[in-house]
Amino acid sequence: MKLIEDLQRLRRDLITQLPQDVQNILDNSLADMLSEKLDSHSLQCGDIAPDFSLISTDNQEINLYKLLETQPVIISFFRGSWCPFCVKELEHFQNNLELIQQVKNMHFIAISPQKASISAQLKQEKSMSITILSDIKNNIANKFGLVFTLPEKVRELYNSLGANLLDFNGDDSYTLPIPATYLIGQDKKIYFAYVNANYMERADISELINVLN
Repeated sequence: MKLIEDLQRLRRDLITQLPQDVQNILDNSLADMLSEKLDSHSLQCGDIAPDFSLISTDNQEINLYKLLETQPVIISFFRGSWCPFCVKELEHFQNNLELIQQVKNMHFIAISPQKASISAQLKQEKSMSITILSDIKNNIANKFGLVFTLPEKVRELYNSLGANLLDFNGDDSYTLPIPATYLIGQDKKIYFAYVNANYMERADISELINVLN
């Protein structure tokens, strides 16, 4: 099943579970984000990806340009394990990890502002082997032009739903990355960019897997 179908089904399930007032807050917040064109400052195809080093859940330092010395790199920026759409997307990449790494000869890394311990717990619960890096305070996401501040009314709603960002991210900035997927070539140039302020929509692996072929 394609990722878009999984995400559509997830959205339908959430609609049946969430009270109408909660749905209204989420819908209004999303409408505001889309109208503000939060993704207008993000890096796009043709741009040079900035170098960075981040720590993985295995306490390993991962450097982008070092990875690019051997293979192109797919990067997925996600909000956190509290976001069901993010988890569904990561499961999609996990299910296609052999295709990405062995067939297409690409590295894959996922980046989130949440603490490494939280990401490690997610990997264990979902039996994931993907590499997840911890971007505390969204320093790297900011270099890619992806960072926005969560409105206060949405912070309160997320807290009530069990997504206390202070606990997940370990800082009080209430900043998050716009979900984004990039494919970066060995020349450090971006060859595929999917950036969408609508967190319920993500790029399917089929959209990027043959870009460099």
